Amino acid sequence: MAAKLCPVCGVALRPRIVYGIEVDYCPRCRGVWLDGGELEKLVSAIREYERDYHEFPEYVSFEEQYKKRKKKRSIFEVLEERFEF
Repeated sequence: MAAKLCPVCGVALRPRIVYGIEVDYCPRCRGVWLDGGELEKLVSAIREYERDYHEFPEYVSFEEQYKKRKKKRSIFEVLEERFEF
């Protein structure tokens, strides 16, 4: 089987595993090329990863603590923090 060539720069594409799915990428222009169905597989894998991450106990605990500490600040407090007056 002939190597797939990058449609942009003509270099041979290399396989790379992303979220468990093999995609083709160009080492020169760094373009990523997907075959039929790979985009749907990637989106599904990313959604599953994100769901698992947000259910992780340490993440849930951190979010709860962050929301408790979060307070409404005035624009002057934000500017003071950013520019260190």
